[in-house]
Amino acid sequence: METRKITRLFILLVIILTLWQCKNKEEDDIRLITIQGSNVRRFLDFDAVFTKLDSLGYVNLLTKNGDWLSTENFFISVRRDLPDTLRINELDSLIYINGHLAGISIGKDSPPLPFFQQLSAEEIAHLRIIQIVMPLEDSVRPFLEKIALLNPKVDIAYFSEIDSLDLLNRDLLWLSKNFSPRALFLENEIDSVSVSSLIKFPLLETLLITHPIKGDGKLPHLPHLKEIILYNIDDSTYVSADFFKENPALERLAIVESAGSNIDWTSLRSLTNLRHLHIESDSIVLHDPYRNYPHLKSLHLGSYKEAGSISGLFNKNKLTWLSLNPSDDPFMGQNMTVLKDSFPELEYLEFENNDSLLDYQNLKNLKKLKYLVVFGQVGLDSTLYNFDQLHYLSLSKEFLKDSTNVIKLQRELPNTIIVPNSGACLGSGWLLLIIPLAVIWFYFLRSKIHGNQ
Repeated sequence: METRKITRLFILLVIILTLWQCKNKEEDDIRLITIQGSNVRRFLDFDAVFTKLDSLGYVNLLTKNGDWLSTENFFISVRRDLPDTLRINELDSLIYINGHLAGISIGKDSPPLPFFQQLSAEEIAHLRIIQIVMPLEDSVRPFLEKIALLNPKVDIAYFSEIDSLDLLNRDLLWLSKNFSPRALFLENEIDSVSVSSLIKFPLLETLLITHPIKGDGKLPHLPHLKEIILYNIDDSTYVSADFFKENPALERLAIVESAGSNIDWTSLRSLTNLRHLHIESDSIVLHDPYRNYPHLKSLHLGSYKEAGSISGLFNKNKLTWLSLNPSDDPFMGQNMTVLKDSFPELEYLEFENNDSLLDYQNLKNLKKLKYLVVFGQVGLDSTLYNFDQLHYLSLSKEFLKDSTNVIKLQRELPNTIIVPNSGACLGSGWLLLIIPLAVIWFYFLRSKIHGNQ
C-alpha cells in the first residue's frame, strides 16, 4: 500500500514538472504570424515586418509569446490565445482582429455614445485593449464601468494629448477603482503621485513608462509585474541604482532612450530572473550579462554612437534569440568567428552586415538556428546553401529583386521561407530621430509633434 502511494506521488510529480516545462516553452516560443490588412510591426523593432514573395496583402512577422505588436493606432499583446493568422481591420478608433472587436480608442474621434450602448457581452469579452487619448469625460465613464464589470483585465494605454499631471492622476485613480489591467501604458509625464498610484493596479504584469520619474526614485513593489518598458526618445532617461529594487522578479525589460543617458546600469544586476532584455541606448554598459542574468533567453542590443561596454557577450550561454543592431561599427564584424561557439541554443539571429564577403560558414555550429535575418549586405550567399534547417530567411530587397538569386536560394533551401526585408536597419530605432515615422506620431509624440509644428 505504501509503495503504491509513493508511486502515485512520483507520477504526479512527473506530470507537474512536465506541464511546467511545457508552459515555459510555450511562453518562449518563437512564432511566425501571418497578417493581412494593416501595417503591423513588432513593437520596438520597426524592422520586423517582411513581405511574402508569393502573396498579395500579407506580411510575415517573427515574434515571441509575450511580445507586443503595434499597428497604426493600437498595441496588441502576443499571448498564447492570439492566432497565428490575423486579419486586421482598423476603422478610425476601432480595431478588429479576425472579425472580433479587439480595441477601442477613446478621444476626440472615439465612437459615438450609441456605439457603447450597443456593445454586447461577447464583444466586450473579446476586447484586448482600451486606449485613452483624451482625459476621460463623465459621459463615457458609465460605459467604461460596464466594460470593467465584464472584462476588468483588459489592457489600458493612456496616451492623452493633453499633458496634464492633474488629469492623469485623476484618471488613474478612477481607472484603478474599476479595472485591474494586466498591462498599463503611460505616455504622459509622471510624478510621485502617479508612481504611488501604480500599487492600486494589483494584477499589473506589464508597465510602460515613457518618462521615468527623475531623482532617486524607485518603482513600488508590484507583485505580479513581469515586464517594464522604459521608452523615452525625447528627454534624458533617468534610472537610479534603486529603480528596480522593489521588483527583482522581473522577466522582461526594455530600455529605449536617445537624448542622453542617466542610467545606472548596476541597477539591472538585481534582476536575476530576466529572460528577455532589449536595450537601445547611446551607451550600453553591461558587464558579464550571462553571469548577472543566468536565465536570459533573448537579447536585443542597439546603439546610436558606439557599442559601449558589453563584456562577456560572446561567452557560451543559452540564448535562443539574438538581435544586434548598431549604427556604426557592427558588433558582428570582428566577432563573427567567435559567434559560432557561443550560442549553442540559438534559434533566431538578426544583425546588420556591412561586409560584402561575409562567410556564413562561421555559423555552421549553430545547429538549432531556424530564423536568420540579415540587413544590409548579403555577403557570400552561396555559403547559406548548407543551412537546410532554416525555417525562415530574410535578406535585403535589393538582393532578392534579382530573380536569379531567388531561384538559387529556393533550389538549395526548398523548405525555407525566403522573404525580403526593408534593406535598411530600423531595429535600433535611431532613424526615428531623423524620419518622423507615422507610427511614432500615433504612439507617443502626438502632442509634442503638434506643438513643434
